[in-house]
Amino acid sequence: MGGVPARILVVDDEPGMREGCRRVLAAEGYEVECAADGLEGLEIFKAKRNFSAVLADLKMPRMGGMELAEEIRRLDEDVVLIVITAYATIETAVEATKRGAYGYVPKPFTPDEILLPVRNGLERRALALEAKRLREERERSLAALAGERSKTATIINCMTDGVIVVNAEQKLVLRNSAAARMLPAIAPLALPAPLSEARCPDIESVIDEIMAGAEPAIVSREIAIGDSTYMANASPVMEGGTKPLGVVAVLRDVTALKKLDIAKSMFVSMVAHEIKNPLAAIEGYLNAVLAGSVGGDAEKLRAILERCSVRARALRQMVLDLLNISAIQAGRFMLKRSRLDVKPLLVEAFENLRDKAAAKRISLSMERMPADGECEILGDRDAMLSVFGNLADNAIKYTPEGGCVSVAAARSGDFVLVSVRDTGIGIKPEDKARIFEEFYRVRNEFTSKVPGTGLGLALVKKLVEMHQGSVSVESAPGKGSVFTVSLPAVPPPDSSGKRIDSRSDPQPA
Repeated sequence: MGGVPARILVVDDEPGMREGCRRVLAAEGYEVECAADGLEGLEIFKAKRNFSAVLADLKMPRMGGMELAEEIRRLDEDVVLIVITAYATIETAVEATKRGAYGYVPKPFTPDEILLPVRNGLERRALALEAKRLREERERSLAALAGERSKTATIINCMTDGVIVVNAEQKLVLRNSAAARMLPAIAPLALPAPLSEARCPDIESVIDEIMAGAEPAIVSREIAIGDSTYMANASPVMEGGTKPLGVVAVLRDVTALKKLDIAKSMFVSMVAHEIKNPLAAIEGYLNAVLAGSVGGDAEKLRAILERCSVRARALRQMVLDLLNISAIQAGRFMLKRSRLDVKPLLVEAFENLRDKAAAKRISLSMERMPADGECEILGDRDAMLSVFGNLADNAIKYTPEGGCVSVAAARSGDFVLVSVRDTGIGIKPEDKARIFEEFYRVRNEFTSKVPGTGLGLALVKKLVEMHQGSVSVESAPGKGSVFTVSLPAVPPPDSSGKRIDSRSDPQPA
């Protein structure tokens, strides 16, 4: 490109996402323009026609990312189209590829996750433009063709997607470094070599389908190689007649997308299970009242309504946890900070779980509680209730009947330490490193009977870190666990005796 920076168009209806992409790309030296929806983006592209790549959101008003991709592809077949979306599935990834998209990035993403497909796409664009130039050059000078082939081979070898070329005799005649990593069996082969020596029946099937086709066609298929999943896009090599001279296949690693799809399915299943039981209990209690089983006994009626209320509160808390996790991931979660005394928050969080603990004959105790006002923090009240409530609820879940759960709080220097201790089943060392991950749950004979989504501890960690604190765990199998939260304390009074004023300070996630 002669040193001229690539121009990139970012199309997204979320201002924060547009600005974030612009900053990341501009920091890499690219020239970036932005559009608020697909129609505006198409108008800008038509007016300037000098963009090397377009990043487009899948869901937008007036014109979505899929339609925009088709329209732009008609205007410039070499432009790099990358779809960015919060609705990531294998189906939408395949559909985007069919409509001309080069990359597919699920939200939220890190700078590296958006920069890698942009770099690879621009490499591919450079390759396509180079190939066109080579065709034109061949018409002008066949003598220079050999040197240009070497350059093309170098570009192909630098691509992160796997590329293999098979001739009409089903022999492998070209492979790049990425393909050799994806298909280890072809790495040591001396080319040309029979495709069967690649020992990948799925690749052979795709190539056979193209070679046997009456009309030239591009075949896209998901294949598994070892522990990884790849999207194989294969196309015939045509020159002159109607019979293909060979097949070019490009392999793209979609393992992360596949895992995301599986995780979403597991999550839906877990949430459905968590919702089903309390709803069934509420329905059963209400049916008993409607059937007249309670009669005129006000005490029984009150007891039933109280049980319904407890179940409803549990459902509401689960929904709040889900919404909070979603808001934090999307960068929309806001903290409303004010001066908080930790002691009454702990009392409230534990009192909300008294009935649940009583059902398992688990004793709840408040140990080493500080004096009123001794342990103060600047924090969001609802967020702190969620942190302490989730830790206590987690302790009750994984403590067998007749056990104990206790909480202690104290000030240590510039921090307030809150510890929740249980006499539960404990945690193995290999599980301790992962228990704060979203949807992760320890799997053993005891936990298989314990309901849960695996979100509680993940939410605790995120909320505590948003308060500039930390959370840790000490545990051993069969010896219970101690979860400790460390939060910055309110500074002590200054020399004049004044302390920091209460305030409301919204802080984005």
